[in-house]
Amino acid sequence: MRRSELVESVRLVRLRLGPWLRDVTNRRAYRFAAEDELRTMRRSDTVFIFGSGASLNDLGSEEWDEIARHDTFGFNWFVHERFVRCDFHLIRGIPDTDLDRTVWWPQLQEYFHLIRTNPCFRSTVFLVHGGFRAINGNRAIGYRLLPMENPVFRWRSNVKSDLPSRSFAEGLVHGYSTLQECINAAYLLGWTRIVLAGVDLYDRRYFWLEPGGRRSVDIRRGATATDAHARAESGMLDALREWGDWLSSEGIELSVLNPHSLLTKALPVASVVPT
Repeated sequence: MRRSELVESVRLVRLRLGPWLRDVTNRRAYRFAAEDELRTMRRSDTVFIFGSGASLNDLGSEEWDEIARHDTFGFNWFVHERFVRCDFHLIRGIPDTDLDRTVWWPQLQEYFHLIRTNPCFRSTVFLVHGGFRAINGNRAIGYRLLPMENPVFRWRSNVKSDLPSRSFAEGLVHGYSTLQECINAAYLLGWTRIVLAGVDLYDRRYFWLEPGGRRSVDIRRGATATDAHARAESGMLDALREWGDWLSSEGIELSVLNPHSLLTKALPVASVVPT
């Protein structure tokens, strides 16, 4: 191993060790749900997985009422929403950076304040990234930022496989984004119809921001609100096309709700809100 590689390895271990030790110390404050328990919490065979694209603002009250008849699954900054009850929410990457405490600490505080004060998350089951490498998940538990009255399910990432894993023991396949881990979790928990909503990719507008508003991470990168999301060009569309075909062979439908989303290049459009 080269000296530079050794130095980087040591740096990463130190970065991860603190959050992991905090997690170990404080995890007893939480109630951890088992995989089988999560399956019993499903209310239908359909689940809506929510990104944070501005297209969510285009959905009308009748559509939200219909969505509420099914299961809802959020991730990332969907915590800003006040549209619908959130049944499940997956937590992985949150701050712009994990290295600078002046950045990650206030962003973590903001994130979990949104969860604690949002009535849509009162009964949410939180799927929290776990393991030694799970810096944000470990900080969420270690600093007791996550509400202690909600059930928690811990999962690990699989960064090696291309297709969805067949068990949580194998880890949730990350691929190109956390969205894929959410789809993998939905498959493992037994939904047969998975609808992706608010995953637009054609721009960086978010449902809770004013037109032209930008998240801090986009400001740091010099991206505008009209720039396409980087994931659209990274290979994710090809990966999700392959995932859609694979899930179809398993008897599961993967579709996208927004007919203008770049995901329509890879997945079918949900012609109507599923019933």
